[in-house]
Amino acid sequence: MSGQALKYTVTHYRKPEHSHEDFIKWIVEVHLPLAIPIFKKHGVIEYSLQVLKPFGKFVTPESLNGALKAEMEKFRPTWDFADFDCFIEYTINDLQVIKNVISDPDWPKAIENQDDWVDTTKALLSVGYSTPYLLKTGEVVNMPK
Repeated sequence: MSGQALKYTVTHYRKPEHSHEDFIKWIVEVHLPLAIPIFKKHGVIEYSLQVLKPFGKFVTPESLNGALKAEMEKFRPTWDFADFDCFIEYTINDLQVIKNVISDPDWPKAIENQDDWVDTTKALLSVGYSTPYLLKTGEVVNMPK
């Protein structure tokens, strides 16, 4: 599958002594300004932060989550809804990129307060190839002929 982008994801729960709003504010205003130059230096193609609870411009309205949860319970009653505070997604060419990021001499500064904010005992990691099938343009791709 070489040449295909990898998606490396991390979920984070905040430590309970912090509000969700303060937690996201810490990520966006303190962590990311230090981390983004490191990401760029080591070839992270894309980084996105999905916030599952309301926060400023990152709002996922409770009415949207509540409505979806109620509707999905009818069709998939055994499915559980994610309750972490954020979902981070990196697009990378290979796992060496992540190894380079975390071994960068500036990385400890970018995460120096992480243990004060993130409940790292609950973090979930995943990595896999990203294969698009329906593009923003409406074009269907990568389907068997």
